[in-house]
Amino acid sequence: MLDYEKIGLFLSNERKKEKLTQKQLAGKLNITFQAVSRWEKGISVPSLDVLDDLSRIFNVSIDEILKGERFNMRFSYEKAGVDVKKVDIINKKAKDFVEMDEYNPSFRGGIYDLKKYLTFEHPIIVSRVLEPGSKQRIAIEYGYIEELIQDIFFTLINDILATGANPLFITNTIISSHENIDLINKIVALSYAEAKKYDIKILKGQYSIKPKVVYPDEYLIDTEMIGIADYKKMINYKNITNGDSILYIESNGIHHHGFSLVDKLLEEFPEIKKESIGGIEFMDEIMKPPYCYYSCLKELIEKEKIHGLVNVAGFGMARSVERIIPNGFSAQVDLNKIKIPTIFKCLRKYLNVDDLEMLNTFNCGIGYIVIVSSLDENMVLKHINKYYTCNKIGCIKKGTKKIKFNNSLKW
Repeated sequence: MLDYEKIGLFLSNERKKEKLTQKQLAGKLNITFQAVSRWEKGISVPSLDVLDDLSRIFNVSIDEILKGERFNMRFSYEKAGVDVKKVDIINKKAKDFVEMDEYNPSFRGGIYDLKKYLTFEHPIIVSRVLEPGSKQRIAIEYGYIEELIQDIFFTLINDILATGANPLFITNTIISSHENIDLINKIVALSYAEAKKYDIKILKGQYSIKPKVVYPDEYLIDTEMIGIADYKKMINYKNITNGDSILYIESNGIHHHGFSLVDKLLEEFPEIKKESIGGIEFMDEIMKPPYCYYSCLKELIEKEKIHGLVNVAGFGMARSVERIIPNGFSAQVDLNKIKIPTIFKCLRKYLNVDDLEMLNTFNCGIGYIVIVSSLDENMVLKHINKYYTCNKIGCIKKGTKKIKFNNSLKW
């Protein structure tokens, strides 16, 4: 016979150990908090389907719940919330998409054969890590998984490209609080599909369950991309000089960065989700992956026609551009020539900030900065415009201020 009061006390203690209120526990179980209260008062007990969820949340067996006590304190991964067998199954399936190491299959890292690059006179390895951020969390919460994977790949490719390097391979790690085989399989399959498009190998992928490291229902995707370049073909920013032309390739929206503010807007002004941006729903618009600029720039890099490249990412254009301007020169930028996408006009209205704050936070329509000799300007513009809209935005002059904005943004 079940001891309702003992079960109720046990459930109450386990809930408090997990630092959950009755309302929070009820939310996880999709029931009312009054139901939780009745259990803990010993008036009723959970139904069978709810017992299964409770055992997962509290890391106890159903028998232990119905007995109102833990049977023993033996330690195991399962008791810690990690089903090792399930993790092995997921990682084994992920290996179908990964470049396997034929030298030592027990090695948990990755090995890449660089033989084809031995013709490089001076090979240089380039690395870029994309850590979890606000856009990743929002994408998973709202179900934009395909867009998220494209965002990760395109952002990394665009960053690697700014050095003049070719992307070689990626390694990624996915960490979650509990297993979700369907979601992980989807992430892995989409990653493989994007990698294949750009001849990028997935050198190593690892999935780990860390219930005490990440919040419930949270997923962290950490991705590193490695590229390679011949030193003589790398972008040498010392070539930037007086009279060079500054071109910009359009962005198609927010791209990867600036989502901490967007996240705050979604929290403070949930009605913003009802906004229509050029006939596109707000969430669909902000979750669009960035353009991938590889195809339109790679040939120009090979021909050594570029003096400077900037993927306009975190903290806007000014901070990104001034880092590559040599001492004694100034990037003169005409803000009046920027075509601002509608999404930024919407964000500005809700944020109620000035132009400088917008430029320091978002790309405001500038996806990539390309600095070239004025002699090559027309040829470069013609080439890039085959892929994306590209226009001149300014020029390099002698000066002490590394970037100077002229005129105003046209909202």
